[in-house]
Amino acid sequence: MDSLPLHLNFYGASDYATMEPQKGKKEPDFTEHGIVGIDSIGDMWFVDWWFGQKETDETVKQFCFLVKRWKPRKWWNEGGTLDKGIGPFIKAEMRKRNAFVSIEHLPSLEDKGIKLQAFHGRVTAGTVHMPIKRPWADRLIDSLVKFPSGRFDDGPDVCGLLGRGIDKMQDARLPEQRKPDMLIPFTEKWLAYNDRPDKPEVRFFP
Repeated sequence: MDSLPLHLNFYGASDYATMEPQKGKKEPDFTEHGIVGIDSIGDMWFVDWWFGQKETDETVKQFCFLVKRWKPRKWWNEGGTLDKGIGPFIKAEMRKRNAFVSIEHLPSLEDKGIKLQAFHGRVTAGTVHMPIKRPWADRLIDSLVKFPSGRFDDGPDVCGLLGRGIDKMQDARLPEQRKPDMLIPFTEKWLAYNDRPDKPEVRFFP
């Protein structure tokens, strides 16, 4: 990716670690936050990312930083016990840091293949763009290639949330309603139409 399109709508997602790092215990999962931009034809552009094995206060602070920097239209988290536990803290930090975004909680899915189905479809279609010479992008691509057998799947989980959330949002849009092509009597178009020798029977609409 050499440069970003001029106009992008930004969206974000987070996967929070299920355990805090504690000395002498098993290595915890990563908390990861991702930001993508969607262009006018629906392509997905990865623009920013954060990951770390940090305490909850630090991970939420980084979330707020990304929100203030990119001003995303929507953010997705995975629902469940963990999200309910830290949800009030996230809201408090958003108010404290003046970092506001609409957060939607998507249902938790056990099947990892289904989790990434929407995102994988975009990748297959060639509509996902990653920046070059960015360590976080190289790491993310590596974890996606290893998924689902890699040790850490937190990055792919964020990609899955982005794919599911954006597809759900786009599916919810009502199709554009086309106005019926009616002839208005005595207009130039109406007169030209009635001069046609092969005109069909005229039908009138209420």
